Amino acid sequence: MRPGLATASLASACALLLSACTAPDADRGFTPGGGVAPVAATASGTPGPQPGTETVTAAPGLTIEIEWPLEPDPKRSAVIKAFADDFTAQWRAVGTSGGDRSYVKGIDAESSAYMDAVTWVQGFLKDRQSARGVARLYALRVPSVMGRGAEADGCVDLTGVRLTDQEGTPLARQPAWLKRPRAVFLQTAGMGHGDDGVWRIRLYRHADYPDERAKECLR
Repeated sequence: MRPGLATASLASACALLLSACTAPDADRGFTPGGGVAPVAATASGTPGPQPGTETVTAAPGLTIEIEWPLEPDPKRSAVIKAFADDFTAQWRAVGTSGGDRSYVKGIDAESSAYMDAVTWVQGFLKDRQSARGVARLYALRVPSVMGRGAEADGCVDLTGVRLTDQEGTPLARQPAWLKRPRAVFLQTAGMGHGDDGVWRIRLYRHADYPDERAKECLR
């Protein structure tokens, strides 16, 4: 997702959700260049995505490349998975011209994030646009967790994405947010854990270049 709606000063997203978050762990600091911070090895039976790069087909001609970190904590791993699934699902909605609406399942329907996401997807449909190419999500981490709230961060690189018409033909003029430096940014989400055991997004924030946190996403 490339949020044009929720511009932010990048105050902690979970702090905006409920109350002050717990301090980030010392070994979970943001790694410059989108690298994955080293963490202790765990048993192979740890639930959640396996570390490494996964390529997911969101729609014909549109793929999402996700670099999964090695995250030993099951709760943080579930938060990261929900964050990445939401990112993928929103691009799937764009790539299918609104045919796939599964993205709404990963967002709290009573939150500001819900309207942000719906407005973003509807903008493509209104302009009869779609997308092709590769969107990259990396340096995924959970800097803070408190009770039923958490913050998830991830670097996004949209330089491999091109807007098209609904038949898949690239537009002659591509928007600035698909070009450097704006196409590489830090996405942050405030997450909430529902009574059904599902982590859902409640708040979106992002940092654009030349914000220092966005600079750390550059490779």
